[in-house]
Amino acid sequence: MDADLSDHIEMCRAYAAQHRVGHYFSHETAALIHRLPLPVHRHPRLLHVAVFAPRKPPQMRGVASHELQAVGHRVVTIDGLPCVAPEDVWAQLSGRLDVPDLVAIGDFIITGDEPYSGEASPLGPADLERAVRHHGRRRGVRNLRLALDLVRFGSLSPQESLLRVELVGAGLPEPELNFRVKHDGRLIAMVDLAYPERRLAIEYLGDHHRTDSDLYRADIHRRERLASAGWNTVFLTAADLAGPVPRAVPLIRAALKRSSPDLFTPEIGVSHE
Repeated sequence: MDADLSDHIEMCRAYAAQHRVGHYFSHETAALIHRLPLPVHRHPRLLHVAVFAPRKPPQMRGVASHELQAVGHRVVTIDGLPCVAPEDVWAQLSGRLDVPDLVAIGDFIITGDEPYSGEASPLGPADLERAVRHHGRRRGVRNLRLALDLVRFGSLSPQESLLRVELVGAGLPEPELNFRVKHDGRLIAMVDLAYPERRLAIEYLGDHHRTDSDLYRADIHRRERLASAGWNTVFLTAADLAGPVPRAVPLIRAALKRSSPDLFTPEIGVSHE
């Protein structure tokens, strides 16, 4: 666990140990408790604590207090820490995050790690829709509604979500998420994003792919397997997602132009099953 995140969670535990009835962690603090992919620049220094009216919010040093209306909110307990439910935290952040970051969090909420583990997230699109309805008058609701339309099941990292939003926003077709590629009836790879009809795979590589020799070799072997099946693979890094106009967009546009839909054969691509 990141040191700053660990310190913040310990602060939450110290606060919870005071057994303040009706106090719930909310906003950025609850996002960290739920392990939502909150951008680093939004990691909180203060503890965000909420109460439901007519309780009076706490006035304490180091605490950002919030008074909420109880109707429509859900509260849960995570590792002994009482907090606002993930879908309501997502809505609470709508005035603090831009649309792509809200999409990344929404993707995480409805996907979890199901594409790997097979264990479904307890929340789905209907829960996000409920949160939008309940928080329909809050600041940032326009961003929330835009994000809801872009949330998809299947993303396993915020980078995948951010890249997909950039590609769609640039007018490119929407890629498939964590697509399983088969060749000669055998699974050869699950790629981060894919255009199956163009046999184009897109893989996001974090820094750990560069520093971990086993991952580095695995990336090369996966690319070789895909190439042998007639797929082109584009590897992207954080640098390719940076800037007002990310370099990833022209890279993927050019790769799509080079790919021919006439090469597609049904056995190459399969669904998320």
